[in-house]
Amino acid sequence: MTSKLIVLGHVNGKFTAAFKKLAGLHAKNQFAFCIATGNLFNEADDDELDALLAGSIEVPVTTYFTVGTRPFPPRIAKLLEKTADAEDGGNDEVCPNLHYLGKRSVTKTASGLRIVALGGLLVDDSADSGADGVVRAGPTTDACLPFHSVADEASLRGAHGADILLTAIWPRGITRGSSSLATGIKSEDAQKNIETSVPLSDGIADLVAALRPRYHLTASPDLDDGQTFFYEREGFFHPERPDSTHSLAIDVTRFLSLASWGNAAKAKSLYAFALTGELPTMVPAGCTPSPFLGRGKGQKKRKPEGEQQFSRFSQDDRGHRNDRSGRGKRRRNASPPPGPERCFFCLSNPNLPTHMVACIGDDAYIASAKGPLPESTTFAEQGLKDPKTDTSFPGHLIIVPLSHAPTIAAAGVEDPAVATKTYAEMTRFREALQGMVSGVTQRKLGAITWEISRQRNVHVHWQFVPVPAALATGGLVEAAFRVEAANMKLPALEESTIDSVEGDYFRVWIWGETPDTDGQDGKIVGKTLVMRLDEGMRFDLQYGRKVVAKLLGLEATRTVWQECAQTEAEETADVTAFRGAFAPWDFTLEG
Repeated sequence: MTSKLIVLGHVNGKFTAAFKKLAGLHAKNQFAFCIATGNLFNEADDDELDALLAGSIEVPVTTYFTVGTRPFPPRIAKLLEKTADAEDGGNDEVCPNLHYLGKRSVTKTASGLRIVALGGLLVDDSADSGADGVVRAGPTTDACLPFHSVADEASLRGAHGADILLTAIWPRGITRGSSSLATGIKSEDAQKNIETSVPLSDGIADLVAALRPRYHLTASPDLDDGQTFFYEREGFFHPERPDSTHSLAIDVTRFLSLASWGNAAKAKSLYAFALTGELPTMVPAGCTPSPFLGRGKGQKKRKPEGEQQFSRFSQDDRGHRNDRSGRGKRRRNASPPPGPERCFFCLSNPNLPTHMVACIGDDAYIASAKGPLPESTTFAEQGLKDPKTDTSFPGHLIIVPLSHAPTIAAAGVEDPAVATKTYAEMTRFREALQGMVSGVTQRKLGAITWEISRQRNVHVHWQFVPVPAALATGGLVEAAFRVEAANMKLPALEESTIDSVEGDYFRVWIWGETPDTDGQDGKIVGKTLVMRLDEGMRFDLQYGRKVVAKLLGLEATRTVWQECAQTEAEETADVTAFRGAFAPWDFTLEG
């Protein structure tokens, strides 16, 4: 089911003009409801307010509002205070079709959409002044005054999701990673520093990270020169939920801050959009990672099954999501896996981030990993750098077959030679990478490469991460994989010397070179371990990354790839440095 909605910016008491315009639009579009952001009543003259309360000014469609940043007129405040419930908010009718959501509330509309509202400016519990100039301490028990507390923000994180989040102020950091510009702002400096012009809250940022609303709505304040503005951020996608089911659905939030009604700059003060019952299963074009990665961790979490796969070259085999609607298992059965044109790893995908592709062979290619486990400087001391520029890089890479298949064996169903050639070139890339990390670091680094091969994969790939050579040659890497498998109650790892493994499995290659000692040349130490997976069994797709993160002492900050997101400029710089270091081993440059 699709619901058409419309949003208003600060109306500021201009009811006649605003609702007349709304009536015309509603007649053509039949909106499910309207949301009035910001200050609805402020500056209303007595005649307009009398007409509204008497029903002479018609509100053409169900319209919801909350507290803005300024006090309600006394008559409105008195009316609302009679019935408002400070604990769960109200849904009180001021006049036909005009409903107060309460200052802090969770409301399910007649169309089944969930609105979480938090009005007012943030006032610290330590007794700062409220927007009405009165100093108060403690939680905001007054239902109508235009301020809320940190406790109010925290309490709504337990709302367990929202289709729409309505607030009076912005989340701190919302412009991070965005290239969107506001309309109605002429000053270039004001554009660059837009967050300095608006009230901000870390608690609202935490709320967005926790609720993952489909739309976050607010109203833009007037600037120092009296101007107002409209700001629409690019949509941003959230990390995979730690309680992920097998749904492919993706949580995407769109942030809108509307200009005041009737502004001179003609910045957008009305915004219509549609919400469907289905969540996206692919990242919409133009989306960015969430600017709030790492926030929202105060919620109770269940053990994660796997990592998010929204962007190419991340560390999952399929984007499993929890869609919050109980339709996850049905969607898993109903949604076919993406084809090459939508696959996260296929070069035929028009949305492929080509800046992350490092080199391409005949049957496979190498790309840098999204959200790399090591940082760019993790192995700088060991010498993992471009020797020409002295620029260090993470060294976390993805080896990807060109064939779109869930396993390497599946790529050769029609022609077995395809699978043989693909495996051979992927192995050649792995061995070249091993030679590179050992060579440029004077044998200080070895490497771990792992593969998850399952028939339910979308596009098989290998992950390559450098590690200190002593960990690989001294048996510590092998021990770490075995211990973590036992802790996670996974099947035991078996040593293997064969290339072709039947069925579903996890495989890890451990490789390193020992240093020269007592006149004796060092030697290469390598081992391959295989964990056989029963079809349909639950397997933590972060298993490999978790083990390596612990080995590198990075488990506290680098286990989840979404929290290690880089800018495109940083990703490009890492690929450039890697190419410089890898050039002597890059067989694709031959001939």
